[in-house]
Amino acid sequence: MEVYEMGEYDYNNEYEYDVKESHSTFHWEELSPVLVVYGITFCLGLCGNSLIVYATYRYRRMQSVTNVLLASLASSDLLLIVFCIPVKVAKLFSYTWALGSFLCKCVHYIQNVSMICSVLTLTAISIERYYAIVHPMRAKYICTISQARRVILLTWALSIILAIPILFVQIQMSVGEKIKAFWCVRDWENRSLWISHEVYMLVLVLLIPFCIMTLAYSLICWEVWNVMERRNLMTSRHALSRNHTVQHDGIQLNKLSKPKKVKYGRDDTRMVKQVICMLVAVVFLFAICWGPVLIDNVLKAYKILPKIRTGPLKYMGTTFHLMAYFNSCINPVIYGFMSKNFRDSFKTVLCCYKEGAKKRHASTATSSIRHASRSGSQTRNTSIR
Repeated sequence: MEVYEMGEYDYNNEYEYDVKESHSTFHWEELSPVLVVYGITFCLGLCGNSLIVYATYRYRRMQSVTNVLLASLASSDLLLIVFCIPVKVAKLFSYTWALGSFLCKCVHYIQNVSMICSVLTLTAISIERYYAIVHPMRAKYICTISQARRVILLTWALSIILAIPILFVQIQMSVGEKIKAFWCVRDWENRSLWISHEVYMLVLVLLIPFCIMTLAYSLICWEVWNVMERRNLMTSRHALSRNHTVQHDGIQLNKLSKPKKVKYGRDDTRMVKQVICMLVAVVFLFAICWGPVLIDNVLKAYKILPKIRTGPLKYMGTTFHLMAYFNSCINPVIYGFMSKNFRDSFKTVLCCYKEGAKKRHASTATSSIRHASRSGSQTRNTSIR
């Protein structure tokens, strides 16, 4: 295994560049795919997550505990999209960091707040689903809307606190001797702090939450499986009982009044399975999108991978960052495909917007017609006179 030493690169002596070239020369073959992904993430994430937040708080039927938590998850994605993507795009058009020390720290701090808030919310959702399905009686007192709002406040407060270490690790580093410039990077000179932070983020965002979520969803799947087995057993017994007809005064009685309940039970089971599949997909995609960049940061801190990258390693690092940001826009797509309630709410919001536009247009046209008719009547009256 190749290990890259800290002294591999002299930032002061070796980093020189042409100022005019840095502002006028762009490698569009590299920039274009990145800009496309950032553009799709920004547009789709802004519209989709805004729809989730609006639909959840606008329609009472959408205000379940799970949906309120999903709205908080959408809010954390919006934070990343609105504040971080524009800065990341601006950075693409410069070889150096020209936005100052405050933005250098602030952008990475907001990124970590969003990431931590997302994973804490996903963990809270898995625990809420566990109580709702495995312990439904307790859930009536524990899993309430008021409790969900308290959990959201706690989640955001913890995210703001737990993201603070990045402020000490991310720095604006001066490079170049003839021409001074800056990079916004980790504090490579303080290696112990750098390693501690990357391991801390990996454990906080990936390892601990996904152990909890794996356990919660495994217990949920086990409970759903047992419920389905019991229901199938009851259904088979019910079918057998229907085959035995009862004779009473020569009349054959073979109709029972329970098939509808069985049908409703199957519908409930199908809905539970749909919700669980949707939530597991959200968790799985979060791990797929954020896992590589977190692991890559740890490998860089331990010098297993180089900090300064060229060639395939450069494209790999760029891909990992794009995957992490792209996660902010895929959740609304998942809800739209896998949740009928969200799909119906999205349609309702969009239809209301179209109907409102039509009404405004109709009212404008009506007022114009009225104004024209009034003007016409006045003209006719004047001509008669």
